[in-house]
Amino acid sequence: MASTGHQHCIPGYQWGPGVLDHYCLYHILSGHGNLLLGERHFLLEAGDSFLVYPDTTVQFYAEQAKPWEYVWVGFSGSDARELVEQTDFRPDYPILLNVSSKSLGRMLLELYREERGSLACQVASTGRLYLIFALLSEKAQQSRRTPPPRTDCARMAARYIMNNYEQPITVEGLAELFSVSPSSLYRSFTTHFQVSPKRFLMEYRIQKACAMLVNSSFSVREISHSVGFHDALYFSRAFKQVMGLSPQAYAKRYRTAEPADRQKGNAD
Repeated sequence: MASTGHQHCIPGYQWGPGVLDHYCLYHILSGHGNLLLGERHFLLEAGDSFLVYPDTTVQFYAEQAKPWEYVWVGFSGSDARELVEQTDFRPDYPILLNVSSKSLGRMLLELYREERGSLACQVASTGRLYLIFALLSEKAQQSRRTPPPRTDCARMAARYIMNNYEQPITVEGLAELFSVSPSSLYRSFTTHFQVSPKRFLMEYRIQKACAMLVNSSFSVREISHSVGFHDALYFSRAFKQVMGLSPQAYAKRYRTAEPADRQKGNAD
């Protein structure tokens, strides 16, 4: 085991871009933050975990409003890769959403608080690390045997949308990804979020477009492509349907507005 740590980040605190020479497991105890892995952007919150792989460029930073607090453990060794492969972490998707969050958080905090120095303490710490991966391995086996509840599918589909909104996404593709029928996904979405998955996707993309219209000088066409709309005309129609005015009018109104006015515009 390389090291452990616990940090309650200040707003906007950032690590990276950087590379580690060992694995590092992070678990979020409170707040929100962002993980950047290549072109992929993951929005994470309390209860989620992520794994940094060796020799992989990564960057992460705390949200301004509710910066995250996390505990972490870095580890290496001859069996480190085998331990990781028994979990649901993958190099292209190195996150777990709220998997045994209380148990995992408690175990990592106990590992962090373990006294260092003596050989006995080092052995105890190594034992705790193995128990952590036994928990993650057990949960991985359970998730592969048992389909998640419908409400969990809706929540996971929503999180997938938030992390991949700029990519091509269809309701059918989401349903296949989470092993449910499109009609089941629709029902669970409307129960959980009071909107359809298609509407949730459109509104989330437009929410991201609003921020870009206010805080950047990109054209409407560039912004529409950046948030997943590949038809600028359709983007403009959808934007006006949701926000009540065109993207151009929104940018003209709020790019030079005071912060309070901008916040009001996003709420209108």
